[in-house]
Amino acid sequence: MNRSLLKLDAKDAMRFANPHPVLVTLAFLAISFAGSLILTAFNVIQTLSSPTGDPGVLGLLIYMVLTVIFSLVLGAIQYGYYVYSLKVFKKENTGVMELFSHFPMMLKVLGLSLYMGLFIWLWSLLFIIPGIIAALRYSQAFYVLAENPDMSIRDCVIESKLLMKGHLWEFIILGLSFILWILLALITFGIGYLYVVPYMQITMAGYYLSLKPAPCEQETFTQF
Repeated sequence: MNRSLLKLDAKDAMRFANPHPVLVTLAFLAISFAGSLILTAFNVIQTLSSPTGDPGVLGLLIYMVLTVIFSLVLGAIQYGYYVYSLKVFKKENTGVMELFSHFPMMLKVLGLSLYMGLFIWLWSLLFIIPGIIAALRYSQAFYVLAENPDMSIRDCVIESKLLMKGHLWEFIILGLSFILWILLALITFGIGYLYVVPYMQITMAGYYLSLKPAPCEQETFTQF
């Protein structure tokens, strides 16, 4: 992988996209923030409205239901952002509505998140390093699902592990190459993230595409 060329291709794809990825990312981040704000506000209101400061069983139940609903909705929107990033890198037509076009995938996206989280947690019980390695190996699973929505959760994870075989360090270096961009976003009080987030996401989408083998290079992989 030529890291510099990959990042240049991502920037070129961002310039080609209409509307610009900054606007789509603004919508994505605004929705994510709004969801968290609503949950926090509900929890505060429930606590303040109770004389004892305890929201009670009913309040707790409502909060849990709202959390599940928002997790499903925001998960589907985040999945849409993966699909959007892949389409931008491939210079296909897409836009803000891509974020809202995958609600039928809500349960599958949640299932993949829980599946990955469970195995990363289990490997982390051995030591932190195995957990990190597991997270790296599973890192392409959502891109796999974005391109193959009919693929099973288990197969998405297996495919990710296959793609990442021999590429873990390369992936780490790619992530570290954005450190200066992240610092720049921090010193702009977070405003810079409107550019940095899509730049990183679209670059990672391009990296996933670069990992995909030609049909003749497919090989069998056993899940651990």
